[in-house]
Amino acid sequence: MTLLKKGLNKMKYIVLIPSYEPDNKLLNLLKTIDKTFDIIIINDGSSNEYDNIFATAKKYAHVISYKENKGKGYALKEGLNYIKNNYQEYIVVTMDGDGQHKITDAIKLCNYVKNNPGTLALGKRKWDKNTPLKSRIGNTITRKVFKHITKQNIYDTQTGLRAFSQELIDYMLKTPGNRYEYEINVLLNLKNNHIKYKEIPIETIYLNHNKSSHFKTFKDSYKIYKEIFKYKNN
Repeated sequence: MTLLKKGLNKMKYIVLIPSYEPDNKLLNLLKTIDKTFDIIIINDGSSNEYDNIFATAKKYAHVISYKENKGKGYALKEGLNYIKNNYQEYIVVTMDGDGQHKITDAIKLCNYVKNNPGTLALGKRKWDKNTPLKSRIGNTITRKVFKHITKQNIYDTQTGLRAFSQELIDYMLKTPGNRYEYEINVLLNLKNNHIKYKEIPIETIYLNHNKSSHFKTFKDSYKIYKEIFKYKNN
């Protein structure tokens, strides 16, 4: 499915999903997304055994693929480049393809951004006893370190559900980082670029204790904390 929208002035809601070796949860998510959305999926170098899933995904979305796995940040920017070159007025909402996010929450974020253009809307999950212990501890530590270093009180620094309008597209593309550190860099640079943000409560969903996540606890956490400790408040 081709989604070239040049010349159209109507505001579009666009779902952007970076995906690496997904299972059927990706397809289940696509079935829940309202047809008023355009959907763009980035196949981040998945092996050939996942070709059938992406072939089915093409029934719902525009799929961009490349052979080498390059990381979530790279995949997101690949999608954002496509959007910048093919749309005029839009709101992008990034979602994970593992079933952690609900389209009703994505709509909530998009609607907020529509009324507050130039603001980054962040899905704010609530940590409770149902949250996997590793996620609960990791997010709590990251939140406290982030606040101590940057003086910004962002509750859910690792949320993948984020929405923004075209005013922020260049900022998102210029933010450094090709893997999970990209998302923390987006938050680190908000203050120095005078960009507003709003955390919006969303439903917290963890399927099978989040075992489908490709986040490597030590390797990816090191990259994230390295970026936080490099931060300088200008």
